[in-house]
Amino acid sequence: MRTRLTVVRIAGDGVGPELVMAGSRLVEAVCGLVDWVDRPAGLSAFTRSGTTMPQETLDAVRHHRLAIKGPFSTPSGGTVRSGNFYLRRELDLFACLRPLPIDAARPVLLVRENVEDLYPAAESIVGTDTAFAVKVATRAGCERIARYAFDLAVREGRSLVSVVHKANNLKLTEGMFLQVAEQVGRDYPQVRVESVLADTACGRMVLSPDSFDVILTSNTFGDLLSSIGAAVAGSPGAVGSLNSGHGAHVAEAAHGDAAELVGRDQVNPLGFFESIRLMLAAAGLPEAARAVGQALATVRDQRLRTLDLGGSARSSEVTEFVCAQAVRAAAAT
Repeated sequence: MRTRLTVVRIAGDGVGPELVMAGSRLVEAVCGLVDWVDRPAGLSAFTRSGTTMPQETLDAVRHHRLAIKGPFSTPSGGTVRSGNFYLRRELDLFACLRPLPIDAARPVLLVRENVEDLYPAAESIVGTDTAFAVKVATRAGCERIARYAFDLAVREGRSLVSVVHKANNLKLTEGMFLQVAEQVGRDYPQVRVESVLADTACGRMVLSPDSFDVILTSNTFGDLLSSIGAAVAGSPGAVGSLNSGHGAHVAEAAHGDAAELVGRDQVNPLGFFESIRLMLAAAGLPEAARAVGQALATVRDQRLRTLDLGGSARSSEVTEFVCAQAVRAAAAT
């Protein structure tokens, strides 16, 4: 069923414009008429306006509730923060879902808390040679991300939620995260809950990733585990990512700006396409999401691989194939 959508489009930096244009074609393939609202963000926006996330962009996402965005370039050190920081904080996009396609038929569903932990970047200097960072955990924040993860497990027919933490050392913050997750888990008797130390989880992700089903974790550990999982899956370009909160959903490229690939038609669009599938499903468009999912499965069956996965397929070639398959799948529904 073809649906008219309004979607904010944020090109970002590096290969972002290429990915966003490819993603735009896919949304149009399964949804028909789409009203695109183009807004700037990222380091490219900073050079023009002095901010990585202009207010007009925040307002557009807040109003329209759906967005697709490319990766942002962010300097290490200094004072310039990523546009993601402002987008997630100002719109309270508290949940990040990243399916890790280690087993394409049954990916590990990683749920990352998106706005607490170390992400508020509350830092200070004491004297001249000591720096502090404040780690934040609120009971409300822990509870809502836990319910998001358990609701996801039930909806997707998953039987295990692994709560990844460091409560053995950080007794209060990580201890609260673990305690609240276990309390919430008691409301979902059909789902088993296990407690896993973060360092143990990193080893398991490499040695036995299939032992995970749904992972629930705080911001920093979620960032690390998703990168490890992406490496095990073969490439950061294969992993999708959706930021959600209060009915707003932002599909993003989970990797960096990949500036070395700009203009070479080599960036892997499949992870970004998966992000779009997640967004469509979260927006209540299951038929469109299913069509994208079927198209991505066909790509895997055809072993159409870009450079990062050891193949020679061009990004444009993969995009053409996925869009054609998605149109065919959408027409069959």
